Amino acid sequence: MITALAQAPTRPLGSAILAVILGSVPGVALADPARDGFIATHRCAIVERLRSIHLRGPRSTSKDRFIAVSIASSEESYVQCMYFDEDTKMHCEASSGAYGPKTKDARFVLSPLSVSALHRLGFLQDDPDGNYERTLEIGTPPGFGVAADLMLGALHDAYGARVETSLEVYAPMAVLPPDACPPPVS
Repeated sequence: MITALAQAPTRPLGSAILAVILGSVPGVALADPARDGFIATHRCAIVERLRSIHLRGPRSTSKDRFIAVSIASSEESYVQCMYFDEDTKMHCEASSGAYGPKTKDARFVLSPLSVSALHRLGFLQDDPDGNYERTLEIGTPPGFGVAADLMLGALHDAYGARVETSLEVYAPMAVLPPDACPPPVS
């Protein structure tokens, strides 16, 4: 064990400090092949639903113009985003467990690492009885990929979703044609 440690390449102190700084900046994630694979696997389905909602309008209202993505096996592990401001912004929420079962044994509680992951993605919890929230600028035309990456990144980083994780998507205004996204390549 000591021999392997002695042979391990060392990183300059500056690289280690940079990794800590970047890891603590909201919206900046360090390279993670598993995370990238998870996002790549599910991104098209989210982007195409966001595009469908945008195209179906009306953009003057937010009613039913949202998408919620959750881990199929955990109803309290979800992220949802809703268009507003003529589709130039999205109000996004990540589950805190506040709206789930209230019994002590069944209550969903995020670990400190999960909370930290949400903070790195820019989510804050202003009300301890509410979800983590953030406003996402998506521009004109809307950057659907920005929203999809945020949602999927939160599911991976804070709720433990992985490539093999089954997701459920609820988006009442979205129409996703069966051939909208190619099947995942293995």
